[in-house]
Amino acid sequence: MSKPQRLSLKQMDQVDLVKHHYGRRVQWGRDSVLYRKSHPMSWKGVHGNYQNWYVDTSQIQPPDAESPYGGPEKLFFSEDVTVWLSRRRESLPYFFRNSDADELHHTSRGIMRYETDFGDITVGEGDFLVIPKGITYRVLLDGRQEILRVIYESVPEIFVVPAEMVEHIYGKGRPALASEKIRYPELTQGTQPKGEFEVRVKYGGPFSEFLGAISTIYYDHYPLDPEIIDGEMPVFKFGVADIEKLGTTPVAFIGAAYLDNKNNLAYTFHLSGGGGSGAPVHRDPDDDELRYPLSGPKMGHFVFTLQGVDHGAGRGHIKNERNRPPDSFDRGFSISAYTLKPLKSTPIAFRHAKPYMA
Repeated sequence: MSKPQRLSLKQMDQVDLVKHHYGRRVQWGRDSVLYRKSHPMSWKGVHGNYQNWYVDTSQIQPPDAESPYGGPEKLFFSEDVTVWLSRRRESLPYFFRNSDADELHHTSRGIMRYETDFGDITVGEGDFLVIPKGITYRVLLDGRQEILRVIYESVPEIFVVPAEMVEHIYGKGRPALASEKIRYPELTQGTQPKGEFEVRVKYGGPFSEFLGAISTIYYDHYPLDPEIIDGEMPVFKFGVADIEKLGTTPVAFIGAAYLDNKNNLAYTFHLSGGGGSGAPVHRDPDDDELRYPLSGPKMGHFVFTLQGVDHGAGRGHIKNERNRPPDSFDRGFSISAYTLKPLKSTPIAFRHAKPYMA
């Protein structure tokens, strides 16, 4: 197959045409910019699934908001990743171990302490915490409060995106998340709690169809009791402020790939926003985008763009759009999960969804 022809036009910012970006495989494939006479989002009407969606989560009360024994609410899922919403108000009374998948916890509201096999670590607003598959942990709150978290459960392994993956885009010679910004848990000193402890383990093993995916293990001693760790620290956290914005294009800071094919990305997380004109209208035919604001009135809600649907806060940078006031989703920073396998919605997410001009 011959290499596609590459056209390159300079100084196009002076032309009052709609700037429309078309890119393959998120940011790692071929890309083009089309300058259109008409705006691709100026549709007269759309009927059906193929459009942008706003999911208002303000009325969704996950089970962990009603009871400390409850879990988060499942909203979106694919073969690679499942997205959960948590509004926990009390400490988790048992320990939990996910033996099916890695987990990425993002905290939007509240402060809590995680006890893990590798020590304790405190997370607060804007923090991301990576808990790899097979690690036992418990969440402790300092008094009753409402925690707002999004939990991404990842079948492929989660990793920090290295510099070489984004070098061709930003040319900065460094990743968006520097190693010195990453923080790790610390082993606790002193006497450990006594009593009986419950550990719930999630694993879809051969008999889970008959016995359920959750097993319970009971201990008569505290289950997180390492005194020495020799080797790597797989549990780590970082904050939104630690992610360097390397350019106007959304920057990838976390990715996920299967162990047997690291080069075949399943999804990536990108940071975008923070002012400016915003991304022009664009079309990504290979990935769904699940966007989550990090602050403001829309924090806790989602915008869901199906693969190939036109979207973009900048709307094309034409004269009529340059003075358009930003809406609530355009203000501040947001993170987007770009998933190559299509996401599906749970019934509760669909009940709270409506079309949206993303």
